[in-house]
Amino acid sequence: MYFRQSYTEKMPNYYYDGSFDGLLTVIYMAYEDRKSNALRVSSETEQLILEFDDIHVMTDFSKARRVEKNICEKLSQDFLNKMRTCFLSCDKNKDTIIVHTVYKALKQGEEILNSLDEHAFRMNRLIKQVLSERHKYLGVLRFKEMKDGTMFATIEPKNNVLPALISHFRNRMKRERFAIFDKEREMIAYYDMKKVEIFFVKSPEIEWSDEEMKYSELWKTFHKSISIKERENRKLQQSNLPKYYWKHLVEDM
Repeated sequence: MYFRQSYTEKMPNYYYDGSFDGLLTVIYMAYEDRKSNALRVSSETEQLILEFDDIHVMTDFSKARRVEKNICEKLSQDFLNKMRTCFLSCDKNKDTIIVHTVYKALKQGEEILNSLDEHAFRMNRLIKQVLSERHKYLGVLRFKEMKDGTMFATIEPKNNVLPALISHFRNRMKRERFAIFDKEREMIAYYDMKKVEIFFVKSPEIEWSDEEMKYSELWKTFHKSISIKERENRKLQQSNLPKYYWKHLVEDM
């Protein structure tokens, strides 16, 4: 005769450093818990005090490369790219969603992304949100010339779309030095015509070139002159591009 335990064993939360390699390491380390819906993963920045049962995972690049290779071989490079895109989301549950989706995909195939599975569905939704915001910034991001000739732009995205923007502008502006400042995350991506470097800074000191000041005023004048006040439609403008993205436009909206 035995007595059934009246409590459910607590599933530990996995915490990591917030890097993509760190997340891949968690996927490797938490494999034994893959079948539990209670499995949760978060970056350390979202949890200042760890509980006794929580597991802190140190990033291991060799384990991360093994997981990366396994995903590409058993699933596809495209699936790995979708993981990277979802990782850029600002959703606090993105890590848990990615990990559960990866485990399910390794068992059932990447076709799970086309299903109504809870985690796969949420991962697709986060991917769409990231790509949608990236698309908006490709249309409204404005570069201004600094005194040293560097082209500078500021963004304040909800999702961490800076890495997704850099590849586009690096290909389009190969012969220009440029920097994009994510004011929300205090992060700058700088391209020197050879490579991209990431810096963290709270408030960069910027001096615009004389020509930039002149052309900015000319552009504002042009924008104002072609605007027909009687036909102004704020609701339509905000429908096409939410006001949130107007902050750093040169023209006065």
